[in-house]
Amino acid sequence: MNDPHAQFKAAQREGWALFAPLEAGTTKPAAELVRHARVRAQQSVLDVGCGTGVVAVTAARMGARVRGIDLSPVLVGRAKENASLAGVEIEFTEGDVESLALADASFDIVLSQFGHMFAPRAEVAIAEMLRVLKPGGTIAFSTWPPEHFVGQMFALVGKHVPPPGVSPPPQWGDPNLVRQRLGEAVTDVFFVTAA
Repeated sequence: MNDPHAQFKAAQREGWALFAPLEAGTTKPAAELVRHARVRAQQSVLDVGCGTGVVAVTAARMGARVRGIDLSPVLVGRAKENASLAGVEIEFTEGDVESLALADASFDIVLSQFGHMFAPRAEVAIAEMLRVLKPGGTIAFSTWPPEHFVGQMFALVGKHVPPPGVSPPPQWGDPNLVRQRLGEAVTDVFFVTAA
């Protein structure tokens, strides 16, 4: 498959390798995301853009069967270390949210904490996430609203990047745009804004 954003993704893969020192700041939001998604024991859960595995580990500690996928092999390695330290079994693999090498309707829950939003094509990423979700399943993700500090920071950076044709990450914080992206594939949509 010819990916028009292959070079951009290669740069992301390299850049995200430097994220690991920031993982401590993702622990509390991970617990909130897993709780919000109502993850339960024995459910099949996919963590998209899993980074260092904080969400995946949190879900696995709830008894879920979890798989984590991330674009960065360095972060996948760190996620495996974190799962080992937590004493949970999780399958972590390198992968691209725009082309998930997974069967249709494979997961009860699809989660993403600040990961999916960096895919160059939002419509492709959400279509893939919904494709692997079982009918009646739950999709839940964390993003930064454009009006909050991180969203404003992205807006400033966004004046210079991303390249043409790449969806700006802060758009995932706009409830109206998220509803539009989900379309009719999702019936119950809830937004929670942290203070």
